[in-house]
Amino acid sequence: MKDINLIPEEIKTREYNKKKKIRNLVNGVIILCIFSAIIFLPQIYIQKLNHDKSVFNNKLSQLKEKTDIELKVQNRIKYLADKEALIKVLNKNKFDMTKILDDISVNIPDKVSITDLKFSNNVIEITGNTYMNKFLSDFMQNLRKLNYVDDINLVSAKKSDNGLIKYTLQIKLKVV
Repeated sequence: MKDINLIPEEIKTREYNKKKKIRNLVNGVIILCIFSAIIFLPQIYIQKLNHDKSVFNNKLSQLKEKTDIELKVQNRIKYLADKEALIKVLNKNKFDMTKILDDISVNIPDKVSITDLKFSNNVIEITGNTYMNKFLSDFMQNLRKLNYVDDINLVSAKKSDNGLIKYTLQIKLKVV
């Protein structure tokens, strides 16, 4: 059996043109969607990346602030530790002046007096009077026995008009 198409040619072309227009319209919409996707999707992705970049830059700046603060704190801790070590060294090397004065007063003979006592740069300068050089010599010997005395120098010893010997001693202290 054969199919016979009895539809007039005019209707056939109209139907065919209608289907062709619909197909062309659908193809145009598909092509338009593809082109818009090609154009707009990268733009959207770039905007997302720029937003992420700004968020990460904000986080990075916050972290930099924290690391700067942490670095300042660490530098401060190191500075204070250095100062503490310096204080310990100074405390270890300091001279206890009350002990030194007490030792001088214990070791001074009866016939020797002190009129002036100066301390500077680990050197004690003692000025005073005595009746005889022997008493001054005993005083120097007593001072040499102290463990923190490095050296004793007799700077001057002169007899004054009143019969006393005016002396000046320099005592160099050991720096530990």
